Amino acid sequence: MQMRLWCLALCCVVVSACVDEPVAVYREVVHLKGAPYERGLDHGKRLRPRIRAFYTQLLDTALLPNLNREQPAIAGFLKRYAGPSYADGQFSYRVLLEMAQSVETQLPDRYIDEMRGIADGSGLTYEQVLILNTFPDTVLAVRSVAATLRLSRGPRIKSWQLLGWLNDQGAQRPAQTYSPSFTALAAEVPTDVRIRLVLTDPEGISADTVRLQLDTRVFPPGDPAVTTKALPNADGNMTDMEVILTPPEPMPAATVLSLIVQSADTTIADDPLPAHPRFGREETLTLSTLGYGLSAEEVANVGVDDGRTRPPPVAFALKGSATKDGAPLLAQHFALLDAGAAHEATTVFIHHPTPGEDTRKHAYVSWAGLTWGFSGMNTSGLAWACNFSDTLDTAILKDLIPQLSKLDEAQLTATGWPIGLAMREVSRSAKGAQQGVEILPNMQHVNGWNCLLADADGQLRLAEIDADAEAFPNPLSQGVTVVQWQGSAVASAASDTEDDLRAAVHYVSNTQDVDSALPILAESLLAPTGAIVRVDVQREVSTYFFKSLLAFHKLGKVLAQGRGSWDVAMAQQVLGRPAFVDPSDSMNAVVMEPSKGLLHNAMGKVPATDASWQTVDINAEAP
Repeated sequence: MQMRLWCLALCCVVVSACVDEPVAVYREVVHLKGAPYERGLDHGKRLRPRIRAFYTQLLDTALLPNLNREQPAIAGFLKRYAGPSYADGQFSYRVLLEMAQSVETQLPDRYIDEMRGIADGSGLTYEQVLILNTFPDTVLAVRSVAATLRLSRGPRIKSWQLLGWLNDQGAQRPAQTYSPSFTALAAEVPTDVRIRLVLTDPEGISADTVRLQLDTRVFPPGDPAVTTKALPNADGNMTDMEVILTPPEPMPAATVLSLIVQSADTTIADDPLPAHPRFGREETLTLSTLGYGLSAEEVANVGVDDGRTRPPPVAFALKGSATKDGAPLLAQHFALLDAGAAHEATTVFIHHPTPGEDTRKHAYVSWAGLTWGFSGMNTSGLAWACNFSDTLDTAILKDLIPQLSKLDEAQLTATGWPIGLAMREVSRSAKGAQQGVEILPNMQHVNGWNCLLADADGQLRLAEIDADAEAFPNPLSQGVTVVQWQGSAVASAASDTEDDLRAAVHYVSNTQDVDSALPILAESLLAPTGAIVRVDVQREVSTYFFKSLLAFHKLGKVLAQGRGSWDVAMAQQVLGRPAFVDPSDSMNAVVMEPSKGLLHNAMGKVPATDASWQTVDINAEAP
């Protein structure tokens, strides 16, 4: 393969030298000046081939066809999307455009003008550029609804019980209602207990699909250690199944064990093809055995690190006693969707204010054609990075609930800000992390996000964002801000000390992300139609919840082990470890030094950390 390296032709401020790579690395640094339209036009002209290729390969070839697969789940609930105007493969484009247009109504003219400039410079239509700049938030929000509808038709764990675990009176402890947990379900359990689960599904459970895994030992369907029995529910219908695991030998004492549960119902779904069983979410239940010495609340539900799961995005911020020189660092490895295209469009954009403009010079790590990124910093010493976070408390659901009384007409809209443009607003005006998290609550947000902020003064903040709109600051003792949105808490600490913060893709504080009014309203509106819809908190519905817990706790262990030794090189090395690398959809990795204005990035390959690290000094002058 011919080796090719784009040695940053548009970049004048690169600290690290260009080196040969074994395969092509695609990345550029682009400085933008002038009025918003002029910035966009310059952007569009300079990156025209890459913008057009990015749109074609990522949206036309990958994303839009994939989103069309969600049409049956959504059209089965919202009848509008079964109509002819959404047929013949038009569903995904029409839905994304309609949602993009509703997002557009919330944006200042400067971002609309910039997108129009990109369109005119690149040769794409304005509609295409608008979709390109809004699709991550809108697609993630649609995905949360579609995934919930899909999972609501699959099996769930109804209850759990440990047979042979007696209470203080010597009686068998009763079964407990199951709810996905951040911590262990039980502690100090006898090593010879049997594990009893009751699964439930309206169509009944297929015994041939029940798979259990106790730590690394797998019990496939039909294993003699697992017995199954169909059970009637309260109405006499055979919708439930008792599953009992009798471990072939006692569990080890004084240890933590996780049970992974997977099952499907009796339905064979054929839409979309090929025909497939209808599985529920894979659940992880954790317990500790006698002698471990901690309560259930003190034992994290880490799960099993068996290499089967691809890690989600992770981010961490460090300062003071955590770093070698005491200076703050913020690092992130972001993964979402490469589709063989995103890595060929990676770009660092640096925006220079015009004379007299009330804004700060700022940079973000992005892709050709976009007006924002998932990480960035400004010359006032503020750095930030955002990970997506599944939630049903999205702008789509907020806009949908009032329409549920007319399901034949209900439409998916998304009134709010994309997270990248919200963080660009923060970069334009905020001096530090605290001011940054005070700006975020003034916007309506489309999707759920975990945004980590660090500044040159050592302030570390983590904002857990959902679609609620009003907030006020509430400082925690560890120097981390909790923002209390109307209806739910959306920002909090996820730290072991005051000198470190970390985030994956689950909420740590905002555990009641869904306002209690939402399910009540949904159920009351849907009751006359006979429809059943669950509006659950994140841990009940997110397909990322358990893999996020695993990555989060693995990262915490690594941070603790390196305490006092962290520097840029160490952060870069950790971001490249397999535990934090999605080999297929890694998009970029960054380590930022907000006190120095240095943005170190690895991108242009898949995974991103296979590329060499580049350093950009955002304080330097443009060429």
